[in-house]
Amino acid sequence: MPVPLALYGGTPVRATMLDHRRGAAALGAEERAAVLEVLESQALFRYGASSLGRTQAFEEAVGALLGVPYALGTSSGTAALQAALAALGVGPGDEVVVPAVTFIATANAVVVAGAVPVFCELDATLGLDAAHLATLLNERTAAVVPVHLENVVCDMDAVLAVTRRHGVPVLEDACQAMGATYHGAPAGTLGDLGCFSLQLEKNITSGEGGVVVTRDADLHVRASRYTDQGGQFVTGRGGTRGGEVDEPFVGENLRMTELAGAIAGVQLGRLPGLLDGMRAVKQKVLDGVGARDGLTPRWVPDPDGDGGSSCFWYVPDGEVAERFVAGLLAEGVPSARLYGGKPVYVNPAYLDRRTVTPKRSPWLRHPVDVRYALGMCPRAEDLAARAVGVAISPGYSASDVADVVEAVVKVADALL
Repeated sequence: MPVPLALYGGTPVRATMLDHRRGAAALGAEERAAVLEVLESQALFRYGASSLGRTQAFEEAVGALLGVPYALGTSSGTAALQAALAALGVGPGDEVVVPAVTFIATANAVVVAGAVPVFCELDATLGLDAAHLATLLNERTAAVVPVHLENVVCDMDAVLAVTRRHGVPVLEDACQAMGATYHGAPAGTLGDLGCFSLQLEKNITSGEGGVVVTRDADLHVRASRYTDQGGQFVTGRGGTRGGEVDEPFVGENLRMTELAGAIAGVQLGRLPGLLDGMRAVKQKVLDGVGARDGLTPRWVPDPDGDGGSSCFWYVPDGEVAERFVAGLLAEGVPSARLYGGKPVYVNPAYLDRRTVTPKRSPWLRHPVDVRYALGMCPRAEDLAARAVGVAISPGYSASDVADVVEAVVKVADALL
């Protein structure tokens, strides 16, 4: 007989919820000292004679870690996506292919750029399905944005085979995958540009913050200029912004602050240890749960490169997934459905194609009438509905791991 679930009055595996933070859990004396050093300098802005250059140092360290010549700090992961799209010249009349299931910022950045998101099916990695992608590309496609959800790089060999055949730029949304790799190549470095987030729940954090990386000098300059108002400055590497402007355009202020750069720089040094910890914990959880009928693990194209921040399984249907997540939470194990088990395009703003300035909506200016509806990406909808996630932290002890395994097995035995 299955053990009674805490959800239905049984005794929970844990009395308190596990702390599943990543970089945020490691915030400590080094970050505090870095922040105080910047505060005491009274130079919180990255440019100027008195700047300590913490943002630039962070950018250079990211470039060295990922093996790319250019890295640009931004105010958020969303800002990084906006800057990267601007660097590619994405705008009105363009289409950008994004996964049907992702954090809404991926699609929002496209709309803010004045372009129209085109939603693509997922494969079992929870990333872009290359076969469906190939059917979506046309003369209006300005970019493809594969998203590496929860530290698993999607099947990039298949995606790049399609995009290279059509000559379409690739912008990797690696906001959730700092440090993950794909056959040895760091996430974010396989396409033309890559974007990362430093938001509180990411692998490393500065509270808010982001990074754009590229190997292309022109794309780097365009992204940099866009984040620094575009037309007035040539944002370069160094203590000053430069004076000459040979390609002026209107931009925004999406700059990273020195405080964020100081925190991020310390956190970046912690990244290898955080990843090692998450990978080890995840493998122990997967081994402990083992193979079970009705519980299918997410496909990871390169297990060695998995960042390890979560375990995802597919259960038979959405109703089971909802009860499974509720069951795990009641047992004290952090769990969630993938964005509520729904695709981006069921958000009312997308169903209604509504922006803050309706008369200038990119959909109204687009040469093709693009509309969204439930059922347009049935496989993505099915995978999202059936996906159950369990958060992994590098701080889990052996006892914590045992609790996670016990809870997953307990709920699986009761519900499957």
